[in-house]
Amino acid sequence: MEIHNISAGKDNYSQRNNKVRPLSSCNTTSLAMGTSYIPSLWNIYINSPTYKKYPQFEQPEDRLQQALLDWGLNPENHYDLMKGYNRFMEKEIDVFSTSALFSELVDDLLSGKPWVGSGTFPGFPNPVKTPLGHIVCVVGLAYESDPYKPSSIIIDDPYGDTMNNWQGSGNDVAIPWDLFVKWMKPLEEKTGSVFWAHRLKTA
Repeated sequence: MEIHNISAGKDNYSQRNNKVRPLSSCNTTSLAMGTSYIPSLWNIYINSPTYKKYPQFEQPEDRLQQALLDWGLNPENHYDLMKGYNRFMEKEIDVFSTSALFSELVDDLLSGKPWVGSGTFPGFPNPVKTPLGHIVCVVGLAYESDPYKPSSIIIDDPYGDTMNNWQGSGNDVAIPWDLFVKWMKPLEEKTGSVFWAHRLKTA
C-alpha cells in the first residue's frame, strides 16, 4: 500500500477553538490549513496587509474569517469564500469549481498541493439525526499501484475525526473511497470523476 500525505507530521487546525464563529468556520479553517502546507503561499498569507490588520486574533483562520465578515461576504458561500480569500491574499490563488476533475485533483496532491472540498456527512459509524454540511482539507490518498484509483482519501477535518462522529482529532483521517464519493459534493455524481473543490495555484 502506497500512502501519500502532504500534511504528515504537521498540526491539524481545529475550528472548535476559533474566536470567530467556531461552529461554522470549517470553511476558512480548512483554507488556512491548506495554505499552511504550501510554504510559498503561507508566506503570502501571514505577510498580507489584511492578516496584519487583525493582531487581536492569534489564530490565522480567525483573521481570514473576520476579514470576510467585515467585507460583507458570506464564508459559507463558496464563491464568496474564494473571493474573500483571494482579496486577503491580494492574488488570484483560490479557484473554486463545482466540477473539478478528480484526475487533476490527484495531480495537485502528488505535486504537494492540498485542496478544500465540501460534503454532507451523516456521522460515522453511528449516523447523526441531521447530516452535517461540512468543509474539509484533502491532503492525501492511499492506493495499491495507481493513485488515480485510491482505496482511501486522507483529509484533515477541522471539526474532529470524521470516521468517529468527530470525536478527537481530525488530523490525517483516512476515508474509504466509496464513502468519500458518497459524502463529498456533488452528491448527485457518484462515479468520483468530479468534485467541488477549492484549488490553490502556486505559480
